[in-house]
Amino acid sequence: MYYSSFGALAIILHFIINARMFGNKWDKKASLSAYRYKLFLISLSFYYATDILWGILYDTRIVALVYADTFLYFLSMVLSVLLWTRFVVSYLDRKGLFGSFLTYAGWTIFIFQLLNLIVNFFYPIVFHFADNGDYFPSYSRYISLAMQVILFIISAVYSIIVAVKAKEKERIHYVTVGFSGIVMTIFIVLQTLYPFLPFYAVGAIIGTSLIHIFVEEDERNDFEAEMGEIRENAERFRLESEKTKKKTVTFGQIAESLVENYDIVYYVDTTDEDYVGYISNSLRGRLEADRKGESFFEVATDYMDRLCYPGDRERMVGLLDKDYLLTALRSRKQFNVDCRIKVGDDYEYTRFSVRKTSDSRHFLIVVENVDDEVRREKAQQKALSNEKALARRDELTGTKNKTAYIELEQSVQENIDKGLDYLPFALAVCDINDLKEINDTEGHQAGDDYIRTAAKLLCDIFVHSPVFRIGGDEFLVFLRGDDYTAKEELVNRLRAKVFQNSVQKSGPVVAIGVTAYDPNRDTSVSQVFERADALMYENKKELKSL
Repeated sequence: MYYSSFGALAIILHFIINARMFGNKWDKKASLSAYRYKLFLISLSFYYATDILWGILYDTRIVALVYADTFLYFLSMVLSVLLWTRFVVSYLDRKGLFGSFLTYAGWTIFIFQLLNLIVNFFYPIVFHFADNGDYFPSYSRYISLAMQVILFIISAVYSIIVAVKAKEKERIHYVTVGFSGIVMTIFIVLQTLYPFLPFYAVGAIIGTSLIHIFVEEDERNDFEAEMGEIRENAERFRLESEKTKKKTVTFGQIAESLVENYDIVYYVDTTDEDYVGYISNSLRGRLEADRKGESFFEVATDYMDRLCYPGDRERMVGLLDKDYLLTALRSRKQFNVDCRIKVGDDYEYTRFSVRKTSDSRHFLIVVENVDDEVRREKAQQKALSNEKALARRDELTGTKNKTAYIELEQSVQENIDKGLDYLPFALAVCDINDLKEINDTEGHQAGDDYIRTAAKLLCDIFVHSPVFRIGGDEFLVFLRGDDYTAKEELVNRLRAKVFQNSVQKSGPVVAIGVTAYDPNRDTSVSQVFERADALMYENKKELKSL
């Protein structure tokens, strides 16, 4: 129970210190570093729980229960290390060598410990219990802890060196990682020397407390910078307001001048939602609106329900909401959104622009008919899209060409380099047999027909995956989704058809090699390609021997 008291204290402090993080809405899109930090904190909570339970169960001497908890204890330990490395990569925004080192090191330690724990069921290389229930650590435990010490030392030294030359905000990030790494190094060494004392839990709570302190400092600096900008804007608005008063220019005069350039101008009080409106004729259509009114946002919702294009309606009702606009205008001066509004019998593109006035109490909302502009831009975008599509299309076969494949390969490689979890995929490298012989004996027109027939065969089998012609007689299929799941069945179908063509001396003979991306093995798309290419050549030799 004495042992468990340290873990209990650690988990209590853990939840108190990080209460705000645990209470935040689970939103992966909001901030990748915040999302990964929350995952790290959850894994650490699980570790504390296993540490507490270990002290209680060890006193009971029920070996089966203590063994199960010890297994989970070591697994949760390395899981927290893995999630710590992933958090640090996003927190420091490191995409180079150091980011790759952290990513690979975290996975290496986790996989090493997991495999050792599995082996430990059959041979005690991590820990074991005597018949009387006494606990004995084994050599693999010390190797795992040594690997963690090396990881934290390298992280700490690198971060502190970089922090010396980094800018203010980056310096805080690197100092955070550096000091937390030093703390964990010290306490892991102590845990190694004294396995029956909870030094790892103590180090973890001190390390996360340091991270919390620096993260809070980071957020405070951002808040102060934001407040400084708000004060500057307020002062500027005050000066502008004084100039406006001196010139005795009323809103009515401003609005009337704006109507010359816009179709509708609204001046809305953000407290009681009263409004004044100036409306020209071009967009009025069936809308009936007074120059003054109450409950502007209710009127706007009714307006959207009656006149907004059905596909835009839900989005516009959500955007034209007072709380949403107040939030959106905290970080920018103006908010613009386009939608389609019914004018006569047709829907026309309309732009709503919203900004707060200098007194920060009113919205100035202007509405402009931009139908000609938007339709012209869409036509240009469609033409540009068609041009790009043609540039990435193989003229002979209609499949995608090598340029399109290079772009896809670069996109996939960027995700792999960033350590992001990429969707499962496989590459199928294909090569047409006997093309040179057909060109030499029957002519190039027959050769082209042969290539087109081979391309159609690949497209008919791999219907859910893009097919690329990457050479004269070479094709590549990027298998994903349903085709990835059924890749073996599809490859067998192709080989059966090719065998039939070869025997009957009719139809294309295509060699194929397929390899799936393995995140634990592959660091580049080219490695997947090379394995598939080698398998293709083996298949090509088999086909020639028929």
